[in-house]
Amino acid sequence: MSVTIRVATESDLPFLHEVDRHVTDRVQAELVSLGRVMAAEIGDVAVGCLRWGMFWDEVPFMNFLWVVPEHRAAGVGTALVAAWESAQVAAGHTMVLTSTVSAERAQHLYRRLGYIDCGALLLPDEPAELILRKSLSG
Repeated sequence: MSVTIRVATESDLPFLHEVDRHVTDRVQAELVSLGRVMAAEIGDVAVGCLRWGMFWDEVPFMNFLWVVPEHRAAGVGTALVAAWESAQVAAGHTMVLTSTVSAERAQHLYRRLGYIDCGALLLPDEPAELILRKSLSG
């Protein structure tokens, strides 16, 4: 099973609207037009996506990573992150950031991929949001 990672296009919007409810349809379409969403496919079937923005307008920040449940733990998330990191290196960035709620399993994936804890956001009545960073320079 070979996964293909590419920059998302307008044709991906129905899938993205279905799986990423953290942004409005209008914002999702804008992010796709900016090239800030990647799609993962097996064959012609969408199996995952990754969305990012810019922290402090200069550091790429992965906001959303999602894989179809049937394809989790099969390398799709790893492939999405690797493709995103390569794109950030090509764009001249030397560091990337992401975050995850302390109760989520994603933190283990990020640490396995070389991300290290660099802070936390503590909001009332919410679990800690872990901030992780990764150096992309050697």
